[in-house]
Amino acid sequence: MNRRLESEPESGPASTSQRAAPVGEYDLVIIGAGLTGLSLACWLLQLAEDGQATLPRVCFLEPRTSYSNDRTWCFWDLEPHPFRDLITHRWFRWEVSQGDQTACQSDRAAAYAMLPADVLYRYALAKIEEIPAFDLHLGVTVSGVEHTDDGALVSADQRRWQAKSVIDTRPPDKGQLMSGVGFWQVFSGLEVTCPKHGFDTSTATLMDFQPGYPHPCFLYLLPLDEDHFLIEWTAFQPEKESASDYRSDLELWLQRQNLGYYEVTREESGSLPMLRMPTAQSFGRVIRAGVGAGWMRAATGYHFVSCQRGSAALARQILAAHASGDWRLQDPTVRAGWLDWMDSVFLRALKRHPDKAPQWFVGLFAATSAAQMSRFMNDQPRWRDALAVASALPPGPFVRAVLPW
Repeated sequence: MNRRLESEPESGPASTSQRAAPVGEYDLVIIGAGLTGLSLACWLLQLAEDGQATLPRVCFLEPRTSYSNDRTWCFWDLEPHPFRDLITHRWFRWEVSQGDQTACQSDRAAAYAMLPADVLYRYALAKIEEIPAFDLHLGVTVSGVEHTDDGALVSADQRRWQAKSVIDTRPPDKGQLMSGVGFWQVFSGLEVTCPKHGFDTSTATLMDFQPGYPHPCFLYLLPLDEDHFLIEWTAFQPEKESASDYRSDLELWLQRQNLGYYEVTREESGSLPMLRMPTAQSFGRVIRAGVGAGWMRAATGYHFVSCQRGSAALARQILAAHASGDWRLQDPTVRAGWLDWMDSVFLRALKRHPDKAPQWFVGLFAATSAAQMSRFMNDQPRWRDALAVASALPPGPFVRAVLPW
């Protein structure tokens, strides 16, 4: 039976003499059962079934005590993954705009896809519940990871879990973030019911830049059907702030649309670090995965596809480790290093010229094809795609941005 542990009052770390014996021994402990942890679980199941492999004993430690529909993942639907059949909406046309300038792209072979969090959570949690080899512990906030002679020891609230290897999917610490280049992508979103709202249901608005702000601000609009839409106010800020600061801006925009009756049925908000992570890869019994390992695309904030790519690579390693007994794992490469370099140059130029963001993004989508941009945004561009992107941007600011000063 899989165990569910509710939150308990936290206490300070116990001394070595007071530490209790491990409450469980596993092949693998995965710290965190958010997108990365749940993706790892589903990839393990899928690859084990495909290859007739035996699953290792895996323990998932998650701080939340319950799951809710707290976010929405969007991406270009170009490659398979365990959640592909769960996609709820697809748009084959998308646009970026500033005032009366609009750049549109469309491609019947490259849909912009939406996957609500609650759909993914229900699916993945049901899979974990079915597998005797998997244990999910909720309400557990990990306080430390210690290396041992034959693995690692994970501590939380005076409880301990012994494992041959550990994958840490927790968000990055502030000290990990390379704050010299980049922004915080702060957003506040509403899911709205509005009969006959009038927005074009065939088109996803990726960026509609709003004037009058000291840093780039734009609206992100996904018409779900004729009576429902998701709207988000997004800002690229130099420092992390509360997303609630933009709720009033979002409500004011809605009032100006003369929609008539509408009802807010769900809210979401967050702050994503559009900042580079350290690039050094690790190898051993304890490695990082997810946003804290740099899987999220720094220049865009997109994470879902790179998370699936990294999770698949790690799942293959885990099954191989279980078969061989060698539990040393390697950080997977989720995108080419030169793509991270391009992102750094772009973010440096944008930080120096934030007022140019609207014309740069509109120009970028106007000068490239839908196929080029979908591959580029999904971290798998061809060289010609990268050249098309670079050619679409003004050379002066970006040549200067190659220099780190």
